[in-house]
Amino acid sequence: MRTKFFVRLAALLLAPITAFAAQIFVVPGDPPGQGFNDPTPAVPVGGNPGTTVGQQALNVFQRAADIWGSKLQSTQPITVIAFFTPLNCTATSGVLGAAGAYWSIANVAGVNGGKNLPANTWHAIALAEKITRVNIDPDPAEPFEIFALFNNRLGQPGCLTGSGWYYGLDNAEPGSSIDLLAVVLHEFGHGLGFSVGPTSGNTGARSAGFPSVWEQFMLDVSTGKRWIDMTNAERAASARNDGNLVWAGQKASNVVPSVLDFRIEMDVVRPTGIPSTEVVAASFGPTFGNAPGQRVGGNLAIALDGGVSSIDGCTAITNPAAVAGRIALIDRGTCGFTVKVKNAQDAGAAAVLIANNVPTGLPGMGGTDPAIVIPSFGISQATGAALRAAGSGVYVELSRNPNNRAGTTAGLPRLYAPNPFQSGSSVSHWDTSATRNLLMEPAINGNLTKSVKNPEDLTRALFMDIGW
Repeated sequence: MRTKFFVRLAALLLAPITAFAAQIFVVPGDPPGQGFNDPTPAVPVGGNPGTTVGQQALNVFQRAADIWGSKLQSTQPITVIAFFTPLNCTATSGVLGAAGAYWSIANVAGVNGGKNLPANTWHAIALAEKITRVNIDPDPAEPFEIFALFNNRLGQPGCLTGSGWYYGLDNAEPGSSIDLLAVVLHEFGHGLGFSVGPTSGNTGARSAGFPSVWEQFMLDVSTGKRWIDMTNAERAASARNDGNLVWAGQKASNVVPSVLDFRIEMDVVRPTGIPSTEVVAASFGPTFGNAPGQRVGGNLAIALDGGVSSIDGCTAITNPAAVAGRIALIDRGTCGFTVKVKNAQDAGAAAVLIANNVPTGLPGMGGTDPAIVIPSFGISQATGAALRAAGSGVYVELSRNPNNRAGTTAGLPRLYAPNPFQSGSSVSHWDTSATRNLLMEPAINGNLTKSVKNPEDLTRALFMDIGW
């Protein structure tokens, strides 16, 4: 992903223009016969009328641009230079896509009713142009606001084999297909300003010593300090302070109750001494209702399998008599969440707990398998270890807490801050503990809508906080 920085001190003069819905244009950057120009025949699908692979892909990109444009206001057109091109991937993993602001801008004065940018503060160029009403043009040869790369090899042999793009516009991707529209919406969100960049989330260092506009809204609840008031070292530590880095902007905070579900918590009824803890429900399987009265309870069983780990549930469960009718405990790792839960279900489990395999955070349990009919939940590594150490006779209950919202700390929505730091994911995403699932989490979930605003999502409200 490409990022540039430009400081402009003088204002440009424009004719007065009234604010209107943002216009976002996608400019294909691929050569003839490739990417968006791929002539391979395709059957129209899910409301997408394109008859070639390239045209269907371009239709998806423009639909994502239109969705964002309808939810934002700007007098300045936003141009995306986009490439649908081969990216790094293997048969089991790969880069889906990436996008970011083409330029980061500081110190531009507003004209014709526009506002001055806050002094010495970086903004994504599309946001800077919206605030100032100035067509900022750092380089006439590169008149773009967003740069985007997406993987056109997806689903082909050797590149996430069997998990190709779904080009429909109807939020109805089948089986293991990946919804291109959801991924493009997500990446365009980064290009429009959903990012702490150009400040480094990893080191806390700032470009030219200027903070990003995000920093005034990023609060570490354990220290009580906002990123704008921290040193580089303090920002780097906060980026790894799982569960304690939150978004403190008023607009996003105001819509938390209309977007996020009540938090699911697990009580260990016996033995005593293991504290109540937050858990996260899987995005697949039966819905765990948002009403506080709903409960899942039962005796715990440690599920065993014949694989290398023996406790990760990636092969058939070898102790089905112990698991049948109980809540199976399995560790994260090696295979997908749906594989683990389906193996436990086949062994007769009534529900599944999956313990994280890293010291901080809850596993964001994404995936799709309509054959799964039992509930499953992600728990922390420490909780998993405590349950294993407790031995036999463990009984747990899971229910909604009506006093807390999922994915929040102190009532504020969390940003993704695992330890260790996850390059490309940490800080500039919502936390995976949020439910409902949010567009700007670090993984795309199958139950997302195509809305970017409340009551379906928090993202537009965050954009309002930073000046959109």
